[in-house]
Amino acid sequence: MKTIQELNEKKIPIVRVNNDLKKYKSMPIFQDKVDKANEMLRTIGLPKLSTK
Repeated sequence: MKTIQELNEKKIPIVRVNNDLKKYKSMPIFQDKVDKANEMLRTIGLPKLSTK
């Protein structure tokens, strides 16, 4: 295990990923909202952006 000082000097963030979250990878959590957004994009499209 590294010391706190060594960890603070690193530029890379330290993240521990919880393996219990893998069960949600294949589940569509907000599928109804995704379907609604896709339908709006299909019918209306993206807004026109003007550049100055």
